[in-house]
Amino acid sequence: MKTPWKKRILITAAALVAMGLVIILLNLFFVDFVVDFWWFQSQGMTVYLLMRLIYRYLVFAFFTAIFFGFFTVNFWFASRVIGVAETSRDKNDRNLVKTLHNGLRRMYLPLSVLMALPIAAPMYTHWEKALLFLFGGASGTADPLLGKDISFYLLSLPVYTLIQKEVLVAFIILLVGVMFLYWYESRLLAIEDQALPRIARVHVSALTLATVAIVCWGILFERYRLLYETVNLPIFFGPGYVEMKIILPMIWLSVIFLAATGISLVVSVNRKAGWKLPVVFVGLFALSVMGKNADFFNDLVRKYIVAPNQIARERPYIDANIRSTLAAYGLDAIQTQDFRTQSTPAFDADDPALVRRLQNIPVWDREMLGSVYEELQGIRTYYSFPTIDVDRYTVEDSYRQVYLGAREIQFSKLPESAQNWINLHLQYTHGQGVVMIPAAQAGDEFMTWLIKDIPPRSDFGLSVNRTSIYYGLEDKPYAIVPNDAGEIGSPVGDDEAIVHYDGNGGVPVNSLWRKLLFSMYFKDRNIFFTAKTNDRSRLLFRRNILDRITHMTPFLKLDQDPYIVSTADGLFWIQDAYTTADNYPLAPAVEGGFNYIRNAVKIVVDAYHGKVSYYVSDSTDPIINAYRRMYPGVFRPLAQMPPGLRKHVRYPRDIFLTQVGVYARYHQQDPERFYRQEDIWEFSKVPQGRDLVPANPYYLTLDLIEPGRDDFLLFMPMAPFGRDNLRALIIAGSDGDNYGKIFAYRFPRDQQVYGPAQVHSLVNQDIVISEQFTLWDQEGSEVLLGKMIIEPTGGSLLYIQPVYLQEEGALKIPQLKRLIMALDDAVVMAPSLEEAAVMLEAELARKSTRRTQPMPQPTPPDAAVKPPGGESSPPALPDAKVPGEPPAGDPKPGDTPRS
Repeated sequence: MKTPWKKRILITAAALVAMGLVIILLNLFFVDFVVDFWWFQSQGMTVYLLMRLIYRYLVFAFFTAIFFGFFTVNFWFASRVIGVAETSRDKNDRNLVKTLHNGLRRMYLPLSVLMALPIAAPMYTHWEKALLFLFGGASGTADPLLGKDISFYLLSLPVYTLIQKEVLVAFIILLVGVMFLYWYESRLLAIEDQALPRIARVHVSALTLATVAIVCWGILFERYRLLYETVNLPIFFGPGYVEMKIILPMIWLSVIFLAATGISLVVSVNRKAGWKLPVVFVGLFALSVMGKNADFFNDLVRKYIVAPNQIARERPYIDANIRSTLAAYGLDAIQTQDFRTQSTPAFDADDPALVRRLQNIPVWDREMLGSVYEELQGIRTYYSFPTIDVDRYTVEDSYRQVYLGAREIQFSKLPESAQNWINLHLQYTHGQGVVMIPAAQAGDEFMTWLIKDIPPRSDFGLSVNRTSIYYGLEDKPYAIVPNDAGEIGSPVGDDEAIVHYDGNGGVPVNSLWRKLLFSMYFKDRNIFFTAKTNDRSRLLFRRNILDRITHMTPFLKLDQDPYIVSTADGLFWIQDAYTTADNYPLAPAVEGGFNYIRNAVKIVVDAYHGKVSYYVSDSTDPIINAYRRMYPGVFRPLAQMPPGLRKHVRYPRDIFLTQVGVYARYHQQDPERFYRQEDIWEFSKVPQGRDLVPANPYYLTLDLIEPGRDDFLLFMPMAPFGRDNLRALIIAGSDGDNYGKIFAYRFPRDQQVYGPAQVHSLVNQDIVISEQFTLWDQEGSEVLLGKMIIEPTGGSLLYIQPVYLQEEGALKIPQLKRLIMALDDAVVMAPSLEEAAVMLEAELARKSTRRTQPMPQPTPPDAAVKPPGGESSPPALPDAKVPGEPPAGDPKPGDTPRS
């Protein structure tokens, strides 16, 4: 018998509804997890993902089990105690009480669960803090006032504070519940004129004393909160005389009196000894609490005891603030050196050491190079250079500082008609290599390209292997590669070469099931219906390296300047990452809210495969060490980084900028000098356009640390607060054993050392340079001054500033025209650094000669001839000058000069 057509329609409709429900459920509970699982699996981090998913539940279950067991034991004990007197009652009473007791015994297990879950819930929310506490270890550094290890504040104190609150709530609830049970039992026993068993009073007394002890524990935490006191700002951060000599003792007295109150109260209740002693201790406890919170009294002490002798009173606490702050920001090992410049600068343009240094001076600004790269090496309209990086490479056996940029694909530059699904996801999938120039260039010359063009090539022996960039800084949509449509590769004449991805990045998308899930995940049906995929196709997503890293390790703070590295094995991104905290004791916070930072991790991302690798660069950091134990195998030692990448590791700017900002004040390590704030520094002002702006750190390649050995150094010029002269140069090393070492070269306070703003003023006052600028800065062109570089050389400071010429039209390609070089008050401008050095030497010699020549002595006027009578004769009028004839008294042509 055939199925009626109505039945078929109903079956079909039911199937469609069921399928719709399945799809909805997949979207809600399944797709995100499965896709994420596949993505982490492609990174070889499946175990890491499962650990991050499971840890929070393990922490929650662990603390729930602790509180459940605690409640269960106490309720079980109470239920046994209140059943002791059952046999003394008559039969009806015994049956009633037995029924009540049995009901209680059946209820205390679910009741314990219901009480434990909400109390343990905060540990689920703060599961990562709990794990840092469990996996943390000692740092080996103690705070200078209370002597606790720093890891206690960073990793343990937040969890202890949370646990104390939860345990206190648990004990209060338990105490109330047990007291209610015993009160109810006492009413039943009162019918038979019986009292509660002594064990019940012991139980309540023990819970009461435990609750008081937990409150005392919480009060003791106030000692540590004193280390974050801000009342002594702006002079110093942290506790001072009042906090350590008055408030801290009051905290201890509060604990002692509260403990005494609890003990006396228990004794009085159990022995019926009266309430006199508990009342006394309650009063003392109240007085101690008032004492530590009495702002009026504390202000009087500050005003009449501390203020008249503030330096003497506060000296140990200012010293503690200085020491802790330097340690918190990694400045406690900074090396200082006095740098006294020569009164007569020695400068030799032919000095081989100077010639070598000039070969690595970064005369281009990164911001200027972006547009130059775009116009001269973009090649295709859809390529861009999102950032220009500074690095160092060995070029023809020379250690050279270079600028390089990654040529990435930017889909917004495609014509709107070409922005279809196949182009965006199947064909235009990747960028093409890097472009590299030496840092030192000459003006009015063609730019030297160490690596250029598509496909990338080098005439200087630099490796250009596997140059496709599938992962980078541009926001890229997902790509399905390889595919049957083929990908757009390097241009071949007027056509484009078709290439096919051969890497192991992304997730295989070689089945209908996977295509279905991915189409649901991306909400893009084309993934499911496209016929261009094959058995080798992989779906690449999260291709922005910052998104990629953040999704994997959200607990790391990322540096804002990732950079690309070209090696024999391909292209790799290096991303610096930091561990931070906001609870380092005695250290003030900086912008961003943290008061502790370490450059703990170097992250490497393969630009072709997308593989992310983590390397620990600071093994002394307790936070990253806790994460290493928490996630074994994820964070590897820096020594395991491939040598081709490790030699390109550099000290990052973000942490250096933070450190220099802190050191500008905390370099005054003597408490008295710090109190007077007599030598505060600030970032030097440097010219930018027509304005003066605070300097930014810049990289230089110099042999400043070890003569004869070039190092890649990070520089920051510092000026006295409110002044423009130079006070110090702060330098951080990047190479070998010097990595992370910070040096402060301080200039004497009794000697004038020109700062960038003052040198800029000398440049503007130079007649030759000003005239040239006026000539160039005509209608249709614009003179741009680049960032000023300060380089210590020969006991003096050499200032170098590039000069660009840029068209004012729509096409803006800055051209390096000249280089300004200054030393002391001598300023020159030339097309190249070498020519400028020769001119500067001559200018210094000229100025030195003028300074050493004796001052001309004025000729005294002839004595006036007085006529008889003593009256002076009026001065004779000068002879009238005949046109073309020299003035009277001047030698005429052909005359012998008079001596």
